[in-house]
Amino acid sequence: MQNKEKFLVLTPRFPFPVIGGDRLRIYFLCKELSKEYDLTLLSLCETQEEMEMDVSYDKVFSRVERVFLPKWRSYINCLLSLPTKKPLQVAYYHSIHFKNKIHELLPGHAGGLAHLVRTGGYIKSLDIPKFLEMTDAISMNYERVGKVAKSSGLKNFVYSIEQKRLKVYEEQIAKDFDCSLLVSQVDKDYLYNPGSSVYSKVLVCSNGVDTDSMIYELPKKSKQLVFIGNLFSVQNLDAALWFSNNIMPLLRRHGDFTFKVIGRIKDKDRQKFSGIDGVVLTGAVDSVVAEARDALAGICSVRLGAGVQNKILEYMALGLPAITSSVGLEGLEAKPDKDILVANAPEEYVEVILSLAKDYELTKKISTNGRKYVETYHSWQSRMAPAIDMIGKILKGKKELK
Repeated sequence: MQNKEKFLVLTPRFPFPVIGGDRLRIYFLCKELSKEYDLTLLSLCETQEEMEMDVSYDKVFSRVERVFLPKWRSYINCLLSLPTKKPLQVAYYHSIHFKNKIHELLPGHAGGLAHLVRTGGYIKSLDIPKFLEMTDAISMNYERVGKVAKSSGLKNFVYSIEQKRLKVYEEQIAKDFDCSLLVSQVDKDYLYNPGSSVYSKVLVCSNGVDTDSMIYELPKKSKQLVFIGNLFSVQNLDAALWFSNNIMPLLRRHGDFTFKVIGRIKDKDRQKFSGIDGVVLTGAVDSVVAEARDALAGICSVRLGAGVQNKILEYMALGLPAITSSVGLEGLEAKPDKDILVANAPEEYVEVILSLAKDYELTKKISTNGRKYVETYHSWQSRMAPAIDMIGKILKGKKELK
């Protein structure tokens, strides 16, 4: 059997455990890559727990290397970058040890894949076949944060500055890579002009969902709604809090509906939900699937963010009718009122939820159609296939030129 070529993968955060949208995407991209290449993972880690975590069970990466970057060092990096034009996102993950390790590992590897713009800068100038997994347009997310934010405090000022820096950085960095990946056409069109030279070098590959682990069941006849998401992220926290404050008081006039928010949350953010009737915060759980099983529907009330919302794909895979905002629908080919339900104003959410609660045939229709949709359009293998093909063609072309 012919030995596989080696391929280097760089990540700004340790991708284990495989929980959360960004980790899921890079892991399943690498899972598909590993069918063709022997992968070496080089990852930054911000805790000793990550440095020592046992991942010997993993079959995706043939070799795992880690570089410690403590938070205090990252904070200093950000402070030092303030007078410059470098995005804080990029400065935060600067490490000379990481850079040196890349140069140590690269010999013998056919090419490199950088996860997010946070690590793209490490290899953008190197004379190797190189690829950038951008996921989504972070600057578009920050622009939306600025539009939704009500205050003019320091945090929003920083977001404003960072958005401008990121937009320029994201537009420029793709020029240095053989191919860059984004999760949706919306993100691609936000960053790049169709007439530009870089446009053809950016490939859209949507997210997938692991339907094998997400066992389908028809939803229960219940009054429980669920929201799945890591509330450490601004967009998830905003979405869950907005729904809790604006929809739950209206909805509970029609019955004892509850809103279960499943995911990690900071103690200071947990307090923001106190006193809102019907809202339950689980925090981190062992099994998201088990926590979501008794729900009538899954909620994706995002107002911020970019790319494809994994929570929607997970709801559909589990059999939960997905109710999303227009922002959450971006990047999906799901048809409203057939595969998914769309609402934006509080009254629209209430109307849609009550229609599901009163009409179980409608609930079953959205449930079965949603599952069929993800099975047809969102397997990780099919979604990552164009990227794997493109990487293979570029590597082959580079070798033929030598």
